Amino acid sequence: TLLCALLCSLAPAPLLAQAEGSRVARPALEVGHSRESLTNNNTDWTSSYLLGSAGLGDRLTVYGGLRETRRFGLDDSEAHAGLYFPIAATWNGVIEGSISQTHNVLSKNSVYGQVQKSLPGGWNVGLGLRHSEYTVISSQVVSLMAERYWGNFRGAYTLYSGRPEGASSAPAHRFQFNYYYTDRSTFGLSYSNGREVENVGPPRGVISTDVENWTLGGQHWLNQSWALTYDGVRHEQGSLYRRQGLR
Repeated sequence: TLLCALLCSLAPAPLLAQAEGSRVARPALEVGHSRESLTNNNTDWTSSYLLGSAGLGDRLTVYGGLRETRRFGLDDSEAHAGLYFPIAATWNGVIEGSISQTHNVLSKNSVYGQVQKSLPGGWNVGLGLRHSEYTVISSQVVSLMAERYWGNFRGAYTLYSGRPEGASSAPAHRFQFNYYYTDRSTFGLSYSNGREVENVGPPRGVISTDVENWTLGGQHWLNQSWALTYDGVRHEQGSLYRRQGLR
């Protein structure tokens, strides 16, 4: 899913946490839990996860995680791992893979790759591709991102184009705005709309539906070692259901 609460958090990912005066990411762990209520007589969604990352060198970071989810009354587990690495002075790359042995709702496996270019004036642009294999179908999502940092602010726009196997592509748009009230603490707002490739559970499975998503969240550092990451989500999945909750 493009708008997964875990992957689309407004707060910085652990792999972006850096030591003072260093470009080597500090080792980091994050543990979290989310709960979302759904309309139209659907059961609540829950998710628990553990994330970790470690810097291996200048702009070189390895990361991974485990999560347990319950959606539409079905339990799933998933593991993922990835590498953030330099390509050239102003180019960076990300490669990531995931696997689920249960894959009742989550994908059986997925592979993701992204290249990102740093530009003058605080601009970054990126191009990504994710291929996901579900129980009976596969899907691909292409993403094109542009972001800018200025002062204590960050703005970003991402265009997604998702296509289930045998179907036409489905575009979606995501707009983000963040305010950094310290070097590492931030809060922000995200809005997404368009069409999304999503596994909406049995009997429909993986389909493209109209979506609208509002997410308010951030990350607050309590001291040099501990932070609280949070999100509040309101998500409309076409006429199928509305879900809202907290992480």
